[in-house]
Amino acid sequence: MDISEWLYLVFNLLHKNHLLKIRYFVMKIKKLLMQNYRTFENSELNFHGCYTAICGQNDAGKSNIIRAIRSIIKSSGDRFGFNKDPDINYKKDYPKWQDKDHTNKQIRFVYLFNVCKKNDTGLFRFIIDYLKLDNLEDYECFDFELHIEYLSDKPNPDVKVVVCDKEYKELKAEEVFKKIQQSILVHNSTETDPYQFNSLFEDVGSETASEFDNIAATVQKALGKVAKAHKKELSELLGRLDAKYKVGISLPDYNMEYLPYNITLGDAKIDVEINDWGSGTKNRTNILLQLLRAKQISHSTTTASKITPVVIVEEPESFLHPSAQAEFGRFLQDIAEEFKVQVIVTTHSPYMLSKKGPESNILLKRKIVHSQMRETEVIETSGDNWMEPFGVALGLSNEEFMPWKDIFFNNSNSILMVEGKFDVEYYELLRDPIHGKNKLDFEGVVFDYDGWSTLKNPTLLRFLKNRCKKFFITYDLDVEKDIEEILKRNGFKRNEDYFPIGKNVSGLRNIEGLLPRSFVDKVNSINGSLVSAAMHGMKNEQESAKTNLKRLYVEEFKKNARISNGDFDDFYKIIKIINKAFLKNK
Repeated sequence: MDISEWLYLVFNLLHKNHLLKIRYFVMKIKKLLMQNYRTFENSELNFHGCYTAICGQNDAGKSNIIRAIRSIIKSSGDRFGFNKDPDINYKKDYPKWQDKDHTNKQIRFVYLFNVCKKNDTGLFRFIIDYLKLDNLEDYECFDFELHIEYLSDKPNPDVKVVVCDKEYKELKAEEVFKKIQQSILVHNSTETDPYQFNSLFEDVGSETASEFDNIAATVQKALGKVAKAHKKELSELLGRLDAKYKVGISLPDYNMEYLPYNITLGDAKIDVEINDWGSGTKNRTNILLQLLRAKQISHSTTTASKITPVVIVEEPESFLHPSAQAEFGRFLQDIAEEFKVQVIVTTHSPYMLSKKGPESNILLKRKIVHSQMRETEVIETSGDNWMEPFGVALGLSNEEFMPWKDIFFNNSNSILMVEGKFDVEYYELLRDPIHGKNKLDFEGVVFDYDGWSTLKNPTLLRFLKNRCKKFFITYDLDVEKDIEEILKRNGFKRNEDYFPIGKNVSGLRNIEGLLPRSFVDKVNSINGSLVSAAMHGMKNEQESAKTNLKRLYVEEFKKNARISNGDFDDFYKIIKIINKAFLKNK
């Protein structure tokens, strides 16, 4: 068992024993406005709930959003404590296609934060006390805006804070800004630095500041000598080329606020350093440690510095197999909600997209002008556009997603797929405890996929199977030749993942074929015109008549079926197979 699996086990045990239930709110970014920053000309992003997934094709602008958030962080350092968080540089970051005359133009950010009394005590109290906002004393949470503007003719940005419609500038705004600079934890899954865990433990620099300052100065001097030697060697090597290059090697600022440390993973017999494990294990472990760090802060003793951080994860799916991505995507979203910690991810994986609601998925797309990529657009993902992020991630057209919305944004991890809406009614009837050991025994959703042709999309089927912990498909026996080969070819197993419904007799190769003949005959005798239309009418008349007959069959069965008469016996045979499949997948 590796450490990420061990952490899963610990988290799940704590959940079951209600030891990790957090009932309060923590600081979160609610909105981000960006103007004239890299690929963004004028865009507003809204962050809903505890989990947000930012998606889009390569170069769509995902990393620029993260850079915009990271730019307000006071870095906690990387491998050697070097500051890697991006500074905003007007010449570098102003959109390249914009007018070259930058007079009176600015790069502008507006961050809307929500801060809460219990878990963001430091910032909550600081804003109230420092800005003398006694009217907020009785509030559990309040919003405030942080405005930052970079001008072409000024070396430092202008900072403004807005609370309760009051504006604060200069010193007051800058002090509030400083207070939030250590409130974000960032993990980039594509970076595999062996010391990337060093921000988990508390800051120790302040306790021995003078000693660390001396050590830092010595290390900086030694590294300077090494850089000088490398510069000379690299210059000589490049001098052999026709094109001549001038070499420069510089060192970023050195920071010893946090101590690096090693992590080992193992079992009872052997421990192995984290760097000797696979990249997928290291990646998941680091992300879980960041979440633990956020939880530690939210649970810590109330102090003047307490601010529960926002956790940002870039490409959490890195190095993971699709089935592992699906599991980790579910887990990451559940933990964010459970801890009440805001998690923002950038992703190319459909498994990392939010399952809570379409508004939690932010889709980015670059505008094309004269065959050149220009500004990033934020694509609407609510309403009928809910499928856009999944279409980009899976490479499918929007039309292919239309029947699936209810299942994509369903919180259940157990899905029984059935062919039609009347099938749903039969299965819901069989969930009644009155059926005893023969009842449909699973805590999940019975989903109508609206016709067998929907099952002909293997990409969607594999995605849904991986995304759900328990997943089973039923279809009418009369379409088995069209469906079973597709399912087998994509790794689905009969009885374990799917099963055809009906009897192998003409006219009975569907779910209605499981009904006692007395129910069917009674409905048909009363509705002769519908039976005639179903057999001899025009195509649309046949479809309408068949639908009406199906409705009448299920109504008659629900009204008059009796267990004691054996009316459910053929259904019980199917339920036994389904229950066994769900039990095996637990």
